[in-house]
Amino acid sequence: MEGTLIADRYRVDALIGEGGVARVYRGTDETLDRRVAIKILRPELSGNEDVVARFRREAHAAAKLNHPNIVQIYDTGVDNGHYYIVMEYLPELNLKEIIKRYAPLPLEKVIEVGEACCEALAYAHRRGLVHRDVKPHNVLFTDDGHAKLSDFGIAAATGEVGLTDDGKVLGSAHYISPEQAQGAPAGPLSDIYSLGVTLYEALTGRLPFDGETAADIAAQHLRETPPSPREVNPEIPPAAEFVITKAMARDPQRRYRSAEEMAADIRKLRGGADLDQTGVMRPSADATMPLPRSAEPARPREPEGLEAPPAAPTRPVVSQRREEPSGSAVNTVLTGIGTGLLALLVIFGVVWLARSVFYPGPTPTMVDVPNVKGLTEQEAREQIEERRLVVGRIEQQYDDRQPAGRVVDQTPGPGQMVQAGSTVDLTVNLRRETVSVVDATGMTVDRAAATLEAADLTLGEVTELFHEEQPAGIVFDQDPAPGTRVDMGTSVDLFVSRGPEEDQPEEPADGEQQPDEDGTVEDGEEEPATAPPPQVFIEENANYRPDDPAQRLFEVRVVAQGEQPDQQIEIRWRDASGATLREPLGPMQPGESKTYEIVAQGTVTIEVHHQDQLVREWTFQVPETADQAE
Repeated sequence: MEGTLIADRYRVDALIGEGGVARVYRGTDETLDRRVAIKILRPELSGNEDVVARFRREAHAAAKLNHPNIVQIYDTGVDNGHYYIVMEYLPELNLKEIIKRYAPLPLEKVIEVGEACCEALAYAHRRGLVHRDVKPHNVLFTDDGHAKLSDFGIAAATGEVGLTDDGKVLGSAHYISPEQAQGAPAGPLSDIYSLGVTLYEALTGRLPFDGETAADIAAQHLRETPPSPREVNPEIPPAAEFVITKAMARDPQRRYRSAEEMAADIRKLRGGADLDQTGVMRPSADATMPLPRSAEPARPREPEGLEAPPAAPTRPVVSQRREEPSGSAVNTVLTGIGTGLLALLVIFGVVWLARSVFYPGPTPTMVDVPNVKGLTEQEAREQIEERRLVVGRIEQQYDDRQPAGRVVDQTPGPGQMVQAGSTVDLTVNLRRETVSVVDATGMTVDRAAATLEAADLTLGEVTELFHEEQPAGIVFDQDPAPGTRVDMGTSVDLFVSRGPEEDQPEEPADGEQQPDEDGTVEDGEEEPATAPPPQVFIEENANYRPDDPAQRLFEVRVVAQGEQPDQQIEIRWRDASGATLREPLGPMQPGESKTYEIVAQGTVTIEVHHQDQLVREWTFQVPETADQAE
């Protein structure tokens, strides 16, 4: 591959790495004159349709990730049967090579790497993308030491979890989660486990499990508890060991519930906070967890300096009747009972006071408040209850800058530490759902579509009719009419002029040949069949509600025209991420219709290529932040 040019733009310079799915080359983007890394699917996998489909799908999803702790993907596509991904080039040593040379690494550096990886995973998980192959090999660094996570989802293209048919050990086998080792699908908690193994290796200089075959290693992940990190490296503080062991819990339900939660504990490590004070105790394989004081049986004792009341004297009743006046025996009994009750009350009071002082009960569990701004009310409620908190008052207000039904404020604020069971008050936006239909007459179809989109409307059916006054291609009518109040996202049908009817060229009769430019007709020659450009309809899905309010979903519908079969049609688009993505739709047959979905952020340009020629192009401005969203 060295020296070849991919997509007439990317020059392959030298092989710098390879894995079970793809090879990675250092390359040059000759258009922008910059160094890039080019990942190319192995030739032996290019013929597997399932592998290719998953490789491209994961590459497209990863290209939409735009985060400072994720290696940026610039482009992806296929050229002469080579499926490729062009990404940011980082020449520094990866974390695995650093561990081999310098481990155990300083705690400060491991904290920095762990926090960066958590933030990258949290961002990807919110967008529904699981990494599946977190390991030190995929932690790269910029020239100023900034950590970035690479290869999101790529290892899933072959269903690889670290095992091979011949039992050889792959690098991933040392970092896979127990559920992956059992063949279950990977999820966000699987990434957390693999990150825990990565931090374990960085702080100790050794892997928690090792063996001669991948099967041996997988069995250890499933059944064994790794050696305590502090036994391997006594310099590791207990709080850091707690973070690693919690992330590496065999039971997913005992791990961190999210990458955000793990990042919060790692940030506490930087500040020197003792994680045992946050309401969770560090698990230990050989230690007995002490009961909270409220669970220990109370042991009442006689308070010092308090003597027991003297027992009431007993006398023969007969002799009392003879020596005391009538009723004195009853008075004596009542006095003794009262004295005994008073003494018991004093004893209970002293015991209660001692219990309150010496047995105050368990320390209340403290949790951090999640950030639910921008979520729907139901999504916010689920996240709040997952943190063992309670939804309090829900106020409603109008805010035209935010989507309807989204949380615009919360009390307490995100990240604050409160007792479990505390309430979180929410403010939810009640944005009005109706808009006024804009006037699209006098515009071209492309201009009208952009105008409708900016007014929270969508383009409906486009009908071309002859019109005596309006030139061809201009909108002369619409339905609903301008000024009508309609629901947000309503489609507006346009009627476009084809020009005056008398200006249309006459169709030749059947079998009649068209004359040449000089007016002559040559017998026996037939014009080659050419297909007209396809019809293209682009609509924004108004019901799309992503985690990121700045993102929008476009549905591109393409209808092949003419009579020529096997028409090659391709959609290309670019947005604020800087990546150019391609999706071939062909070969398409005349009259065939296909729809493709595009999720974009910032300014997005959508192109349609027909028979390798650009035939349609649109540019849409998407708000980059929730505050700019209309």
